[in-house]
Amino acid sequence: MQKKLFSVPALLLTAVLVVGCNTSETKDSDAQKNEPSNTPTEQQQPSSKDTTDTTVDESQETPTSNETNKDNKDNTTKKEQEVKYVQKGVDKTEKATESKSADQDYKMHQLPGFTLTQEEPGKDMLVSKDNAEVFMRIESIDASQTKYEDAKTSMQDYMNAVGEPSSLSSEDLAAFKDVKNIEGYVVHFEEDKEKVIGVVFEKDGLITKLIIHDNDELDLTDAMLKMAATISKK
Repeated sequence: MQKKLFSVPALLLTAVLVVGCNTSETKDSDAQKNEPSNTPTEQQQPSSKDTTDTTVDESQETPTSNETNKDNKDNTTKKEQEVKYVQKGVDKTEKATESKSADQDYKMHQLPGFTLTQEEPGKDMLVSKDNAEVFMRIESIDASQTKYEDAKTSMQDYMNAVGEPSSLSSEDLAAFKDVKNIEGYVVHFEEDKEKVIGVVFEKDGLITKLIIHDNDELDLTDAMLKMAATISKK
């Protein structure tokens, strides 16, 4: 009987210990379940290396944008050009804008005081906005379609028909750079204070003939010659 009584307390003690252990394990398990996990948070935060790489990529894009702006600026600059000329003894400088012939295969830089229009097929007129009687006729032909000597003879015949021409000096034609051939003539009309100038030159695969009508009142010969010197193939 005493043996049995001794066994019961021992069993009770054993049960208490087992329950205690289970309770402790349950609390530990619950604590582990309730404890927030750091793994997702750590995965969402970018490393310093990733941030550095992003910064480098953005800095690498900037030069491309700057280069585009530079190209646009260069293109705009190419379509504008400062033209220096002398009018009635006064030095002048103006910005000329690139213009293209509607019918012929040339382009040039045109001052704002002039209008470029087609006179007839194969001939253009650059006319002063101040006086329509002051103008420059432009006839440009591909060098493969004619000879310079033929164009020169044609110009001489025209100027002889106008009056008594004299040759322009190399100084008068100094604005024309990189020309293969060039000749110029002038006829003065002293009473009317007017003049007619004829120039023929070969440049950039084009043979171009110019006829200029000017007067002493406007004196735009130098301005028109400076514009004509910018003529080139499209």
